[in-house]
Amino acid sequence: MRLKNTVLLQPDETTASFVSRLAFANGVPTITDFLMDAELTMAGFLKGDPKVFAKVSDLSGVAVSDLMRQACVPHGSSRFELLGHDLGKQHLLRGESRICPACIRADTGMQVTPEAIAKAFGRTLWVMASARVCPVHGLALVAPPEEGAKHEFLDAWLPWMFEVMEGELDLDIAAGGLLEDHLVRRLRGEHPAGWASSFPLGALGAICEMLGVSRVHGKTATLGRLSQAELAIATAAGFELLNDGPTEVLAYFEGLRVDPGKPQDRPQARYGRIYDWLKRGAGSGPEFEPLRGLLRQHILESWPLGAGDYALDYVLPARRLHSIRTAAKTHDLHPKRLRRILVDAGIIPESDRADFEVTFDAGEAGDLLEQASGSVAFSAAQKRLGLTRGQMETLIKAEILIPGEGGDLARPRFTEATIMTWLKLFGSFPESQKWETLTGIADAVRKHGVATDQILKLILDDRIKKVFRLKGQNTFSTILIDKHEVVEQLTNGDDN
Repeated sequence: MRLKNTVLLQPDETTASFVSRLAFANGVPTITDFLMDAELTMAGFLKGDPKVFAKVSDLSGVAVSDLMRQACVPHGSSRFELLGHDLGKQHLLRGESRICPACIRADTGMQVTPEAIAKAFGRTLWVMASARVCPVHGLALVAPPEEGAKHEFLDAWLPWMFEVMEGELDLDIAAGGLLEDHLVRRLRGEHPAGWASSFPLGALGAICEMLGVSRVHGKTATLGRLSQAELAIATAAGFELLNDGPTEVLAYFEGLRVDPGKPQDRPQARYGRIYDWLKRGAGSGPEFEPLRGLLRQHILESWPLGAGDYALDYVLPARRLHSIRTAAKTHDLHPKRLRRILVDAGIIPESDRADFEVTFDAGEAGDLLEQASGSVAFSAAQKRLGLTRGQMETLIKAEILIPGEGGDLARPRFTEATIMTWLKLFGSFPESQKWETLTGIADAVRKHGVATDQILKLILDDRIKKVFRLKGQNTFSTILIDKHEVVEQLTNGDDN
């Protein structure tokens, strides 16, 4: 049965606001009381129970489909649908009653009579967590000075109507509103021009907020330390950047990459909170993939990362780029000499850019780097270190003997610096003639049925202290260790 006093459901009004006004127009103070009088529950209303909405439709004369469409209807885990948009719980201020004071003044005609107040309605924009400014009036969206009951729009604002009319709650934010204008148009079903329309509404607001805070307040700025006005202005700046498209966003990322900083800074340090947010924060969700994919590709195309390094959530299987700095370190070359070699080979142009900023294709320069560094082939390294092929493979697999770049998995190559480091270690042990209490590493491996790397780790960890080498020798095969210490340490290791 239709009520005597009804109100119109506005196209951009939330259903909660509509029911609040419907209750008020019929002399009922709250939605909760209104639903109870109709033998319905607030819980059923908030859950989107079709029976509840059918009854409200009978009482109001508004179609069930319209009521459902303009309500925040839950579905799945912490997800809601509003005006055909799928939104996460974190992107909604569901239950809160924010307003633009100027919008309420326009709705009521500056009157505070019951008839005028019943015309004041809550916009769908106002439940979007990222919305902070009215795009029509440039005023901050504000909550009641004192918190009221959740989901009770008019009941929350009735005590403050005189303050609203007098403009006492007005806060002008003229520089904001770009995102909010876009959100309003999207909620109406429009598809505004610009890259922003490629993003879901919830993700869009969060992205604009993060980009804008980074752009306006610096890449390490914390959102919690900014005022609502500062966040609104920053969000508008972020929207402007994002909506201009991927090219402009990439240019911003490049600016962060070349910002002053230590050469050893990894991407996380250069891009600041945006990187952390997209990698492991709220921005790691699937709805943020367009932006995450853009930053990931930018990192892969501009950072000299090695195999096993991360570009956000992607692990590089092999190095793509070198910088002069990383190549010099990897191949044990002096950076100035390496720069000259690369320029002469036409791989990089002459420039005065810092070593860590000059990048080049690692594959293209591979042979040249090997020649310049005198990299050592697998067979030559095996012979110089005094290792069998099986021992070499075991130590490589255990990541004790680290190959350099070049070669392949079956026959990796090694830098001269790596070979010399191991030979220096072997040569550091005192000389001794072999006697009954000593044994070679290979003999210990066979006798105790352990791997070569296990014995070598005991030596490197200084758990086997009596270590010697044959007189005049400094290779792996000539290392001698105490038999009793081997037994003792292997036994202790089993106990541990």
